[in-house]
Amino acid sequence: MLSRAATATLTAATHGSDSSDAAATLAATVHTAGQVATVALIVTIAVTFYLFTCLIWPFGKCRRCKGVGKFKSPFGRAYRHCGKCDGSGLRVRVGRHVINHMRAVRGAGQNSTSKGDRS
Repeated sequence: MLSRAATATLTAATHGSDSSDAAATLAATVHTAGQVATVALIVTIAVTFYLFTCLIWPFGKCRRCKGVGKFKSPFGRAYRHCGKCDGSGLRVRVGRHVINHMRAVRGAGQNSTSKGDRS
């Protein structure tokens, strides 16, 4: 969505000469590129914050039992463990799965300090 200034510039450029057309197009492109860069920066910061919180708190509540770890019987006298979390009430968060995958991929590669076959 363009701002009023960019829209006015584009409107004036379409009804004006060719030299102002190029300047208006450039101004609108720079304005749009700035918005895209701002959104990309906000998304990057949000994802980084989420992954950081997944490092500190890797577990969340089980969605099936809502973190309790057990279910009551219909009469309320007996309990059974949740089959999804095995009674712990916890699950591994999606971001922690991503972090674990990145660590596994990084650890699977060889680097100059590994004690493998040196040819």
